[in-house]
Amino acid sequence: MDIRDDASAPWIGDPQGNRQHRFMESADINAAFRELFEPLRTGVRRGMSNEGQIYALEMDSCIPGELLGTEWIPVASRGVDGALPLADPTRRRALFDLLLAEKRVEALFAYVCERRGPGGEPFMYLEIISADGCFAAEFPIVPGKGWHKRELVKVPHRRLDPVALA
Repeated sequence: MDIRDDASAPWIGDPQGNRQHRFMESADINAAFRELFEPLRTGVRRGMSNEGQIYALEMDSCIPGELLGTEWIPVASRGVDGALPLADPTRRRALFDLLLAEKRVEALFAYVCERRGPGGEPFMYLEIISADGCFAAEFPIVPGKGWHKRELVKVPHRRLDPVALA
């Protein structure tokens, strides 16, 4: 029997095994954090704050770690009334479930907001979500020097869940 004749084979025409999104490589996750950090840093340096935003990121499926584009997603367009409800991880997870179920080229989503730590110290929280996992970083915000009002300090990100949206 020739495998090319077996149309019922699960891999024929479906290389992802009924997955809508491909597996994200570590290079894709690292690139997403790197590409988002600089604009966030620029905004923080200018004295801007962030109450909570959602972004969709399109990664190149052929070149790991290559960002093709980003899109801002207004949370009101997805039935969320303002940024405050997104602070709740359960509501945020439900929103990401909805976004990952949509037919779109973007397979990574980012949630970013400014928070306060237990001692009142400000930090920028950045969460990257894929179908395979959830990653986050908490970038401390410190007083800036020169013309910078504040400064964002780069720190490594960590994995939050083995399978974020199981």
